Amino acid sequence: MPNTEATAPRETLAFEVITYTDTVAFNYTLPNDDEARVIEHELTIVWEDTLEKFIEALGAEKAYKIHSFKREREQKSLIDQIDDETEDLIDNVQEEIANKMKFGFDFTGPLHNDD
Repeated sequence: MPNTEATAPRETLAFEVITYTDTVAFNYTLPNDDEARVIEHELTIVWEDTLEKFIEALGAEKAYKIHSFKREREQKSLIDQIDDETEDLIDNVQEEIANKMKFGFDFTGPLHNDD
């Protein structure tokens, strides 16, 4: 017996975001040291072009994820979340470099004033 019921149309996921993870390097030099230093961190990056351009630019071997959404708002939310994580990472690296500049080494403990 053939199925004559109308089927619901499939949801189309019209909004996509391509992301990939890469290692970024933050270069700095301490005031009394001529040696350049590097802090490296992995970072999620949003690719703002097509998948074809991604493969053309970074190669077919580069791992990526395609996030698909029904609504533009969901797409924007993911991009905003990745932007916030990036800003947090940059703030943390800047603080780490500032502590190294101030103390001449990697200072991570709290400051105490016994006065």
